[in-house]
Amino acid sequence: MRIFNSVTASALALVVISGAAQAGTTSTLVIHAGETYSVTANSLGTSAVTTLAVGTKVPAQQSTVKYSTKSGVTSGFGNYARATSTVVYDSASDTYTLRDTGSLSITSSFGPANVDSGASSTEFTVYSKNGGNETFRLLNKSAVPLTYVQYGEWKRSATASGTTSVNDTFLVFGDKTTKAQMPHSGSASYTTMYDGNFVDKDGEHALDGTGTMTASFGSGSLGYTATINGAPDGSLAFAGTGSISYAGNIMTSNSTSGYTLSQYGNFYGPAAEEVGGLFKLSNRYGQGQGAFVGN
Repeated sequence: MRIFNSVTASALALVVISGAAQAGTTSTLVIHAGETYSVTANSLGTSAVTTLAVGTKVPAQQSTVKYSTKSGVTSGFGNYARATSTVVYDSASDTYTLRDTGSLSITSSFGPANVDSGASSTEFTVYSKNGGNETFRLLNKSAVPLTYVQYGEWKRSATASGTTSVNDTFLVFGDKTTKAQMPHSGSASYTTMYDGNFVDKDGEHALDGTGTMTASFGSGSLGYTATINGAPDGSLAFAGTGSISYAGNIMTSNSTSGYTLSQYGNFYGPAAEEVGGLFKLSNRYGQGQGAFVGN
C-alpha cells in the first residue's frame, strides 16, 4: 500500500494508486493544474482521495455582453449569455481563476501581483493585466454588509484595424443556500444594490442602483423594487413580482419607460440571509447587464 499526501499538479500529472483489497487492480487519479489533493488509506487498505485542499470551486452565475467600437460608433452589442459556472479560489495564493462564458477552455487568473492600487477602493479591489486591457473588479464584501455573496466584473478588450472588441462579464458567487436549507414558511426583506453596464450605439453607460426584495417563502412569491441609474434615458424605476423555485432560484421580469428588467438569482447563507444574481436591462436600442446583491 502507498499513501500520497498533498500531491500537487506541479509534482506529477498522474498518480497510480494500487489497491490491496483486489490484487492486480489499479485506479488512477488525474490531478489538474492548480489543484492539490490529500490521499489517505481507507478501512479496506486501499488509497482514496478525501479532500481538495487548494483550488476551491465556488458555484457562480455569470453573464456576458460583447460589443465592438470603431470611429466612436458601437455595434455588435447584445450577445447576452447567462451561464452556470464556477470561480476557483486558491486561498494559499489569494488567487481567483475565472472562465469564459462561451468557452470553458478560456480561463484567466488574478492574484495580489495584479492588484491596481490606484483603481482600487474600499468597496472594490481592481486587478489589471495585459497592459490594462484585462481587468477584474471584485466587490469587497467586508466593506459592505454582506457575508455570503459577492460579485465581480471581468472585462477584456483588444484592438485591431481600428476596431476595439470588448467582452464584459459579470459574475455572482458565494455560499448558496442549499435546497435542504431553504425556508418553506415565513418571509424576509432584503435591501439590494445594482451594478452593471448598458451598451448602445454611443458606447457603454455605467449602471448603478438600489432596491428592495421581499420573499414569501410559503407561497414561493417575490416582490421587488429597483431604481437603476445611468441608462441613456435617465433613472429608471421598476416594481414588480417574481417567483422562488423549490431549489431557491429567483426570477423576475418587468418593464417601464421602454426598458425591460429581467433578474435571475439565488439565496445565499445557511438561512437565506442574503440574495444575489444577474440582471438584464434591454430596450429597442441597446442591451445591458450586471449584478445585484443584498441582505
